[in-house]
Amino acid sequence: MRFNLFLSLTALTIGLLMSCNRPSPDEFFQTTVLNTNILNEFASERFAKSLVAETVEFPDMPNTKKNGDEAQQIVDNKIAYIEQTIKKIEDSTAPDEDGKVLQKEALDLFKFVLPVYQKEYKNLAKMCDQKQTENEIMAESEKIIETYGSAYEEKYVALLTLGQDYAEKHNLNVSFGN
Repeated sequence: MRFNLFLSLTALTIGLLMSCNRPSPDEFFQTTVLNTNILNEFASERFAKSLVAETVEFPDMPNTKKNGDEAQQIVDNKIAYIEQTIKKIEDSTAPDEDGKVLQKEALDLFKFVLPVYQKEYKNLAKMCDQKQTENEIMAESEKIIETYGSAYEEKYVALLTLGQDYAEKHNLNVSFGN
């Protein structure tokens, strides 16, 4: 009798602990799909231009004096956010089978872009902070776009398509800009 009670309490405790890590479909969607907003400038000329803009100083305006690492800080912040998002996705338990597919695709996308931010975009940011010419910076940006752009687009569109289906199935109030 005590053994059965012990087994029942153990099973209940394990069940509760596992369900604590199981987000609602809405929370799961936010983690896996909505967090991709941080990637909206990946493999685009727009990101390089925004990094350059962060390094602009105006001689007649002392408050625009830069420290020399502004672009690198932006890239470092993106890297930290992406790493945090990957951990959240990996630590989450998908609410259902569709969620498992969404989780796999989201991890694939975030793990695809992370090393590019860690290497290529860090180098690009360093070029911006060192005030290299805009032509040199944009040429380096173009290499990133040519190397990673189409694969990124494919992964991103695949995730958003799955996300739309997931949102519809779970009656989530989201808009995909249609």
